[in-house]
Amino acid sequence: MNPETLRSQILDYTKREMSLHGTNGLTMDDIAKGMKMSKRTLYKLFPSKVCLFRVCLSDFANKIRGSVQQQQIRMDSSCMGHLFITVNGYLTLLHSMGKTLLLDIAEDDEYRSSFERENTFWLQQFIDILTHCKICGFLLPEVDTDRFAAELREAIYQSCLQGTPYIVQRMLNYMLLRGLFKMDGIRYIDEHLAFDKLNVCV
Repeated sequence: MNPETLRSQILDYTKREMSLHGTNGLTMDDIAKGMKMSKRTLYKLFPSKVCLFRVCLSDFANKIRGSVQQQQIRMDSSCMGHLFITVNGYLTLLHSMGKTLLLDIAEDDEYRSSFERENTFWLQQFIDILTHCKICGFLLPEVDTDRFAAELREAIYQSCLQGTPYIVQRMLNYMLLRGLFKMDGIRYIDEHLAFDKLNVCV
């Protein structure tokens, strides 16, 4: 088998297992057995568990980032539409990783620093899009976009750590955002919320 194809298959398998068992509950032995390959072959492609898991964490993030960018390019919409795409992208990333993996990362120096960089990236995305909404006149004038972006990102992250279901969290995010906007923005959120209740991918 082509090494790149094999590498891709290992990453896909490992990401699924990481989301179920976290970093502490998964070993290179487990991965080699699950892939029906020798550990020697596995170590040729990934020299350590830390290396493999860091690549998997990057892969989780890059796929969601790519999906968000594609949706934003396809959508010829206002900053409000882009806000929902961005917030839902971060939520989807955390839920694709799963509570067990997120808890392990939070407690492990080997992985926490790289994931903190990812959280910093999403925080900046929240700040940028909320600032854009404020410039467009949708947000209430007293809203501090930097502060709210940080609070929103942290609320989403902490809810995922606590195991809040995806659909519940998604609706809570809409309610949090609703309190920031002028009437035109609230109308958009309410329309989006009514539509989204019928079109949620969990």
